[in-house]
Amino acid sequence: MPASTCQALLLIADIGGYTEFMKLHRMAVNHAKQVVVELLRAIISAATSPLQLAEIEGDAAFFYAVYPKDATQLPAWFAALKKQMLEMFRAFYHVKQSLSSLRLCVCDACLGTNNLRLKIIVHAGEVAFERIQNFEKLFGLDVIVVHRLLKNGLAMADYVLITEPVQRALDGFYEITPENFRLDYDGLGPITASVYYPPAQLITAPLAAQTPARVSFLQKLRHAIKLDGRFLGELLGFSRRRTGFDLTRELFLTPPLLKSSLSNTD
Repeated sequence: MPASTCQALLLIADIGGYTEFMKLHRMAVNHAKQVVVELLRAIISAATSPLQLAEIEGDAAFFYAVYPKDATQLPAWFAALKKQMLEMFRAFYHVKQSLSSLRLCVCDACLGTNNLRLKIIVHAGEVAFERIQNFEKLFGLDVIVVHRLLKNGLAMADYVLITEPVQRALDGFYEITPENFRLDYDGLGPITASVYYPPAQLITAPLAAQTPARVSFLQKLRHAIKLDGRFLGELLGFSRRRTGFDLTRELFLTPPLLKSSLSNTD
């Protein structure tokens, strides 16, 4: 556990378009939820040291990284963080492409998956750690700031928003020209930030280099069963005991979804 109070970088990876995605009828909402779960898994899997997952907040993952005590480590530390941000975008788009290739369903959620975007908010400051039962919680003004920055008036797009102190330390984001602006929030005062819009060729480069994999109808069927199995079980009032339906799912699927479903297409 970190010291009770320390300097930390704070990062929120938020899936843009989630609210509209969830304004769907019941079956489509079930699909929307599972799509978002797969995307969050991909984002979290792309985060490695020094980033630590603090919380999953609906359609977003909240991370922190405690500053190293040795200042000589900072350049390599920030370079590692910058690389992880790019990997989050690439993991996000890899899963979006995989979900699209596996799609049989034509509900609004499945058809709307490609409209989802990733926005990353990066800030830094002093945070306090408190343990509440088995959970470690971050507190502090800068924790409030990074969450307020999610509401910034920017159009829905893939972007990285970095506040001014972190911007100086990161020294930009992959040679992308930023848009600089100032935000004012009640009780917080003005906040200077830079926004980077990563081009498609940067965040989808590994995908473009790959030969498109052929996905069989059986793999698509497995994916469809995965999406609808739990929902139909609840709808039909199946009990928690093992049913023939449960066994069918187990025969067809081995979690996690995309790893198993695409295992024959690598």
